[in-house]
Amino acid sequence: MTRRRLQEIPPQEHSHILRPVAGALFSLLDDRPILFSESTQKIYELNHLAAYIWCCLLDHKSTETICEDLTKFEMDRVAARNHVQLALRNWLKLGLLEVDWEPNETHSLAVSVGKLAVRIQTSSERLTQLLIPLFGETGGVIDKIGDTFEVVEIDHQIHIHHNKTWVARCAVNELAPTLKALITEQVMLKSLPDIAFHAACLLSGGKGLLVSGQPGAGKTTLAVHLMEAGFEYAADDIVLIAPDGRATGVRFAATIKSGAWAMIEKFRPDLGKSAVHSRPDGKRVRYLDVPRTTRKGGVPVDWIVFIKRASNVAAKLSPLGQFETMSRLINGSYSPDGKLTHQGFCAIKRTLADAQSFELQYSDAAQARDAIVDLCDG
Repeated sequence: MTRRRLQEIPPQEHSHILRPVAGALFSLLDDRPILFSESTQKIYELNHLAAYIWCCLLDHKSTETICEDLTKFEMDRVAARNHVQLALRNWLKLGLLEVDWEPNETHSLAVSVGKLAVRIQTSSERLTQLLIPLFGETGGVIDKIGDTFEVVEIDHQIHIHHNKTWVARCAVNELAPTLKALITEQVMLKSLPDIAFHAACLLSGGKGLLVSGQPGAGKTTLAVHLMEAGFEYAADDIVLIAPDGRATGVRFAATIKSGAWAMIEKFRPDLGKSAVHSRPDGKRVRYLDVPRTTRKGGVPVDWIVFIKRASNVAAKLSPLGQFETMSRLINGSYSPDGKLTHQGFCAIKRTLADAQSFELQYSDAAQARDAIVDLCDG
């Protein structure tokens, strides 16, 4: 097939870039159509409709042409499109199809997230612009790219490949949250011997503050309030704890859920101008651009605050001992095999050595901010 840059291909022709992989063989066994996958060493049986669609792909027919052909067999257009799209999605997921396109460097991002360097290549400028707010500043010089994600729109659906392997499909408005989750997963898998811990990370005078809590407790909202009070932002969800006990934030733009938009817009009116994205769980979010910290590498952790939101309570900090703090950190940490190693335990212990730990109950984010500011000011 002749290669063309994807941005030169009209949307209705995008299916031309899908083709069977070299290791997929179509054959008949007992007059039953099958596909053999060399990479997985498996045989997949096809019904006659799927077999027809596969043969059309071998003939380089577009999705529209295949659907048109199916309507000649007394199938309505909606049913034809659904059958074709379902077949393509399944074959992409099984690794039986590949996307044949030539990336355009102008539709490429190079970003550092935690300790992972990532290149993201998209099929259009529109998709690139959707992703830029997720990372804030982009385009810096990165020497060693560890992972590549390819983002291609086919028939109004986004297909994401990681290092040439298909990993996800989503709607256009779900792209940024989906890619964020995929990159975060790779960061946590490839950051050993560091431990990933669920917390926001901020800096005050070069010292680290970790804010942890259950989903919905308000980590990001509180982090934005603390930024307005002069703290530097390092992360709003994941922190890497190194063997020496120092912390590095896995930095994305701050993710603001719809319930907090009105509150944040009072002092960050630019939030209302940013695009609305949908997470896979159905929640709507916006990404808030935040200044990038000038500090490189890990930071010592001086304060760890576990937040707990409640109704009609004044903000109150309650000290925690190392035993209770260790238990909470273990429960909120992640390792690829699901187990905390001896080295990981020692890393957390080093983090606790010089850190003060507290539980913060609060109702009002501004009061919680003031309590933390007072704590960090001594």
